Amino acid sequence: MTSNRGQVSRIDNGRRLRVLVVIHHLSVGGSQRCAVDLAIGVHKRGHDVTVAGPPGPLADLLVDDGVPFVPLENDRPGQAVGQALPGYKRLLDLTRELRPELVHSYELTPSILTYAGAHLRDCVPMTMTINSMSVPDFMPPSVPLQVCSPLIASEVRERLPSRQGPVGVLEIPTDTVNQYPGFPGAAEFRSRLGIAPDELAVVIVSRFARALKQEGLETAIRATGRLAPHHRMRLVLVGDGPAMPDLRALADRTNAALGREAVLLTGEILDPRPAYAAADVIVGMGGSLLRSMAFGKPCIVQGERGFFKILDMESAREFRWHGFFGIGGGGSGEERLVAQLGQLLDDAPMRKRNGDFALGLVRRHYSLDSAVDQQINWYYKTLERTVAPTKFEAAKTMAAISAWFGGRAIKRPTGREKVDYFNSPERTEPGMRAPVPHWFDPDLGELTTARTGATGAHRVVTPTNRAAAPAPQGTPTGASTTA
Repeated sequence: MTSNRGQVSRIDNGRRLRVLVVIHHLSVGGSQRCAVDLAIGVHKRGHDVTVAGPPGPLADLLVDDGVPFVPLENDRPGQAVGQALPGYKRLLDLTRELRPELVHSYELTPSILTYAGAHLRDCVPMTMTINSMSVPDFMPPSVPLQVCSPLIASEVRERLPSRQGPVGVLEIPTDTVNQYPGFPGAAEFRSRLGIAPDELAVVIVSRFARALKQEGLETAIRATGRLAPHHRMRLVLVGDGPAMPDLRALADRTNAALGREAVLLTGEILDPRPAYAAADVIVGMGGSLLRSMAFGKPCIVQGERGFFKILDMESAREFRWHGFFGIGGGGSGEERLVAQLGQLLDDAPMRKRNGDFALGLVRRHYSLDSAVDQQINWYYKTLERTVAPTKFEAAKTMAAISAWFGGRAIKRPTGREKVDYFNSPERTEPGMRAPVPHWFDPDLGELTTARTGATGAHRVVTPTNRAAAPAPQGTPTGASTTA
């Protein structure tokens, strides 16, 4: 479909769509797993979906579910500028070959290449998803944008009041059908690692990235060194990445000091569901934490600068607004994590209570099934409202993009380049520290979940929720898309 400037098309919201989904990479991680799950879900609803991106382990999931996958040149870290021209040409050629009605790009580089190519040159409608903790100011203002938390959507609207494209919230979903309490394989997973039935397993499933992740993972290892002498517990780290050598060295030192193997590193596991099922307590952030909740596990939310907080009824409103992440007051947060982990390890009823609450919360607000429906509706809305960018917008956007990447190239040799700037505390801290707006009602109620068997069948029971104060016009209040 081609849309002319200023026109709104009439779209049959029940018809089959042809969608090209472009993912920044297909290694194991939260944003890319979200993209893959949604693409598979849209495909299963009967739409024609093709996924393109650098080859990686998650591509196997697409192939297994019958979703066509087209490998693209790898966007190697630190070489985005050098890869831009060949990546632009390859993606433009692919779009012309497949002739999709809509291109859905994830994260920075695929969105820029799609905008500069198929969208500007061929007027192919596009939408973009940015699951970073903040959205770059230079992203094209007319392109429909989805973000992963109400806070980020609110910040985009406040920071970029001239943005004319819709901003929607699609919080990172999780599969609550194929992930559930009692998932098989937990006993075998524990046995393979030598974890006794009466030992408590604290599990973290994560990318071992240096930004966002390493600080908290190292704190968890040090906390284990202090807790293990007083509890029959193990810390299990599931994942891999650049921080692995540092984490392994710290784990080895900790185990040597304890005289036993209290910290276990399994490496990357493509299907980590048995690891989640085997846990007694889970520490994590973002999509990994939501998967933990689907297994009915008590959770501690990890962030940066020493942030750790138990997920329960009192903290849930904060996490529904900010996302399952936080920024602490500085330091490693080791004392805080020791206290919170110790509390959960000592209190079995609390673990059960918090796990049941987490299960009810994720099933009500973050189910993949509901997210797929929202994503399809967003596609229809995008096609209805696509407006060709003006020449002024295109020139201004491309100039801003060039200035940003040019600045990065200049700073890199001097060591002044920020690492993962759009997820950095400097960028995200003001919003994360601000109080939750008074009008935000995340629909929590007294969540309880009646578990009805090991297949994931469930019934969520809630009382009547209080009426919310009116939200500012156009501001998202929960897990929904707002056009």
